Amino acid sequence: MTLGGVDLGGALRTFLRWWLGELAELVPGSLRRMVAGSGAIMVIRIGPWNAVIDRLSRGERTELGTLNLSDTVEAQRMILDNLIDGWRGPVAVTLPTERVLHKILDLPLAAETELADLLRFELDRQTPFSPEQAFYDCRVVHRDKSSGRMRVELAVAPREAVQHALGTAQRLGIEPDLVTASGDEDAPVPFDLSGMAKRGKFSVSVLLSGGLALAAAVLLAMAVALPLRWQGAAAEDAEKVLVEARAAAREATDLRQTLEERRQDARFLIDRKLQTPMAVSVLADLTELLPDDSYLFEFLLKDGRVRVRGYAPAAATLLELFERHPHFSSARFESPVTTVPGIDKERFDLSVAVSVEGGS
Repeated sequence: MTLGGVDLGGALRTFLRWWLGELAELVPGSLRRMVAGSGAIMVIRIGPWNAVIDRLSRGERTELGTLNLSDTVEAQRMILDNLIDGWRGPVAVTLPTERVLHKILDLPLAAETELADLLRFELDRQTPFSPEQAFYDCRVVHRDKSSGRMRVELAVAPREAVQHALGTAQRLGIEPDLVTASGDEDAPVPFDLSGMAKRGKFSVSVLLSGGLALAAAVLLAMAVALPLRWQGAAAEDAEKVLVEARAAAREATDLRQTLEERRQDARFLIDRKLQTPMAVSVLADLTELLPDDSYLFEFLLKDGRVRVRGYAPAAATLLELFERHPHFSSARFESPVTTVPGIDKERFDLSVAVSVEGGS
């Protein structure tokens, strides 16, 4: 079956293989290999001066030999290789019984799901050790549903003892599956004091059943989520296109604004010139306006006003002439009018505003 070009059957088979592999990794290595093999386990009992190698199978223990821990590492590995003869099954490292503290606790049945965390907080009150000083593990030995109580067996070992046992095994080239107390490795659910194992102990069948149920739920969620994810991906693509379009629109707007600013800058001098009257046109208007018996000896055009100085028979009449002219306005004398002896004329100093049309 395909959906949107995707082979759902192949995808589901790939997912199931991955999920079952992940479930198998949750099972302690010792239990996983015991289920797959003959049920035998190699036990290394580590003491202060030597290590005894046993093979435990179906409740029967066979002592294979002893290692002298004072020998060189090479010598110990050679002897161990001869004793285990290519062993590939689970390996348990055990501590002497005097190094492991066992205690039975009476706890509420409701605390079973959070048992490991509860014991971490209770460890320094129930034992001489704090959680930082020891490795510990626990298992439920009895449940009383009528009273809502349970009995829990707690095993605690000093951290340095566990680390010494792990270090010894690693020097021999062995990665143990669990560290437990001597005599406890053949229990149905042995303690693991290594601090590396999962705190909850479940049978393989329970793990697989729960895993398959969870896998079914995940597959159902995938069947619902895949179309939604594709729709979400399409929406994300559309959003990207929209964002790019908005960016292009902003860029075009910025470019348009830049061009407008440059156009205005380019027209500045032209507009300024168009708004300033031309001196030749103003002179032409003055020539037409002034009577023939009047003349100028000074002409100044600045900031839209023209200032003229000259002689006229009656200077006061010039104000009226300027006010009636369409290109001039706001005429005024800048200094008093004076009479010039000998020429029978008046000297005037006059300024008047010039319109743009008058200088066009």
